[in-house]
Amino acid sequence: MDYDLEDATHPLEQADIKRAQDALKNDPFILHHKEWQAALNQMLKMGVRIEQQAFAKHGLNYVLDKYLPDKLRKKQFLP
Repeated sequence: MDYDLEDATHPLEQADIKRAQDALKNDPFILHHKEWQAALNQMLKMGVRIEQQAFAKHGLNYVLDKYLPDKLRKKQFLP
């Protein structure tokens, strides 16, 4: 959402949806961390896979030059 990756994503497959739903119901780690629950619910809502490869649309160094520094500066990362 924050990095203009809509055209670089792939739709969720039924197996992805099932895995996410199962994790939301049964995985002790996910059940303990609300941030992960929110991320999985957002993925399900958007209907797309969350993959780092999508950043390649911005160039090979985008993750190092932009994405990671942003995450570290804003402290927006999952536990």
